[in-house]
Amino acid sequence: MFNVTGGELIIILAVALVVLGPERIPEVARSAGRMINKIKTMTEGFSSGVSDVMDDPAMKPFKELTELAANPRQKLAEYALEAEAEERAKKEAARQAADEPVATELDEPEPEPVAEPVAEPEQASETDSGPEPDSGPEPEPEPEPEPESEIKAEPEPEIETQAVAVQDP
Repeated sequence: MFNVTGGELIIILAVALVVLGPERIPEVARSAGRMINKIKTMTEGFSSGVSDVMDDPAMKPFKELTELAANPRQKLAEYALEAEAEERAKKEAARQAADEPVATELDEPEPEPVAEPVAEPEQASETDSGPEPDSGPEPEPEPEPEPESEIKAEPEPEIETQAVAVQDP
């Protein structure tokens, strides 16, 4: 606390012995010890009170300001690292959002094509003279039209046309 070396302490005790005398030195030492103890308790109470106030969430901006004033380079480096981390997090979130729709499309199983039953060829009867001429592959049936929306338009009435003979005058 006071950075007093051994030699300096001996000199101080010698001066105190000469000035105060051997009778009063124990009394002064006790009162000095009590005073030092009171000062320690007061400083501990003060520092705990200050730390309680500084730990309050409302005081956070002031605490950061004092840390910035005490170590500006360190605090600016911390702010830069925090900004880089936030930027990386935003880019990662954007990348995941862009990849998400593609992943859901790929996860859905594609509908399997329905296999049409293959008709077995008819066995040739004894009356047939030979194989029938191949007419080619059978045409596929047309797909059924999708149902129209709930609102159906009324059919347009047919207009009858009549031929009219025009006479020249």
